[in-house]
Amino acid sequence: MSRTVLLADDHLLFRQGVRSLIEDDFVVLGEAANGDEAVTLAQALTPDVLLLDVEMPGPTAEQTINRVRRVSPDTAIVILTMHTDAVLERQLLRAGASHFVSKTIDRASLQKVVREAVAGTPNAQLTQSARSARSEDILTARELEVLRMVAQAYTNRDISRRLSIAEGTVKRHTTNIYVKLGATSRIDAVRKAARLDLFRE
Repeated sequence: MSRTVLLADDHLLFRQGVRSLIEDDFVVLGEAANGDEAVTLAQALTPDVLLLDVEMPGPTAEQTINRVRRVSPDTAIVILTMHTDAVLERQLLRAGASHFVSKTIDRASLQKVVREAVAGTPNAQLTQSARSARSEDILTARELEVLRMVAQAYTNRDISRRLSIAEGTVKRHTTNIYVKLGATSRIDAVRKAARLDLFRE
């Protein structure tokens, strides 16, 4: 029986490129340009594998994964992205993706990943990442509180006053946030937290 695939990426040219790489070995049932379309098509077509981009219009990748798992639980989800963020990788594996691979992957490797996803065979390294994600939160409640205030453009002094903690403590929290998110600046930390949907209530 032919393995079936659904492509979800907001760039038409990229979808066409992936289709040309895999359609000799897999049946591409459809293409989606955003998360909502991916969910709708997954429910209607129930593909064996969904190849899902991270940054598309609509819901976050994590939300899309959760919704697809509800409407088409037998569909394996492979994240195909330009990002190499370990925190994002753990987050999406924890949400239910089976593989997380770079868009720089070659044809043979991509086909191998799709076959593994269909067979339910996870990559050993990714399995370890998922295990780590289950054993720890990305940010503590206090770190998230600090980051929310950073997102509102509060200075370290403002944050220390509002939270009644030392300014040095605020700096330690922001340093921990940078390390955990792989961020290089306040703006980068906020951007990555938003991408991971950490600000949701």
